[in-house]
Amino acid sequence: MRRLNPVPWLRSHPFAADALLAGALMVMSLVGLFAHTPAGVDYRDDDALVVFLILLSTIPLAWRRKAPFDVLVVVGVSSVLIEALHYYLVGGGTGVLVALYSVAAHTTDRRRSIFGLALTLVGVTIVYVSAPAGFELGGLLSNYVLFSTAWILGDNLQTRRAYVRSLEERAVLSEAAMREEARQAVSAERTRIARELHDVVAHSVSVMVVQAGAARKVLDKQPERASQAMASIESTGRQSLNELRRLLGMLRQADGEATGRAPQPSIEHVETLVAQTREAGLPVRLEIEGFPRPLAPGVDLSAYRIVQEALTNTMKHAGPAQAEVRLCYGGDSLEVIISDDGRGADGELAAGANGGHGLVGMQERVSLFGGELHVGNRPGGGFIVRATLPLEVSV
Repeated sequence: MRRLNPVPWLRSHPFAADALLAGALMVMSLVGLFAHTPAGVDYRDDDALVVFLILLSTIPLAWRRKAPFDVLVVVGVSSVLIEALHYYLVGGGTGVLVALYSVAAHTTDRRRSIFGLALTLVGVTIVYVSAPAGFELGGLLSNYVLFSTAWILGDNLQTRRAYVRSLEERAVLSEAAMREEARQAVSAERTRIARELHDVVAHSVSVMVVQAGAARKVLDKQPERASQAMASIESTGRQSLNELRRLLGMLRQADGEATGRAPQPSIEHVETLVAQTREAGLPVRLEIEGFPRPLAPGVDLSAYRIVQEALTNTMKHAGPAQAEVRLCYGGDSLEVIISDDGRGADGELAAGANGGHGLVGMQERVSLFGGELHVGNRPGGGFIVRATLPLEVSV
């Protein structure tokens, strides 16, 4: 049989918990009216007024979290009146203790909280000065300590809550800043890709213009050559349309960086890139598997950029290491694998944080062509980047 645990329910219903506390204190105080008064002390007989004051000093505790200072004033004045009118009540100051603790724990204005403590100590002083049994300095000082301790406990809780809220706010701001940084990195990388694809399309259009001019000149005398030129124009045009649609789909504005006139690199230039990386101090081995074939311009450029970014990250983060670049031509895809035996990378680098925006760029390039990218620590040590790009790119 499942046992009912009321604690979680009370935590999720604070007003109900406080109402139960107020009710319990009210019942205890009313029962205390039947206790025998100490002999030799002239206490006032119980009547309707003391019952009313007991209700006034306990029931408001149900609102101790919503209006702590107001509750302290009502409960405190009622409790002082009970003592000042010489009613005998067992545990009459318990409600004031709870109310003072609540002021310290739930009042955000610390000056108001300190003022509540001062009022309480004044009330305690009035009670002991007007006590029918006579003034007791020891009792007064012990109550000062008791009520001050209740306030200190509540104030510590308030301080802790404020600290936790501060940490939560800082965590939210930090997360927002990281998201914004990642968004900006993605935007910048897409702008760069768009600019590169623009150059690819411009080159293809230039080739088409030259081929069309050649076909026009030989159309009458050499129709077969003209037909070949027209077929080449058709193929180049289709490729250019694919790249142009992909470029327009990115919907990114240029950031004002000069585009330059240098031709875009391709996977054929990987050997040169590997040689330059060796000269920079990173031993790199290049392997080509399968039969190399012409690639769509966008895929060709992206494959080169992925190798370039991966080798750059290896030089920055791997430490003393050796790297390997493998280009695997399959039936319908090109797999680009860059691995090293260095110290690997932490989760932040793998996620593209702290300057690891090259990985963000890789993901954008692979996603652009419907490929797949896997990055992470390599079994046995080191880091690996594995990108799969389709050889036939559709839109």
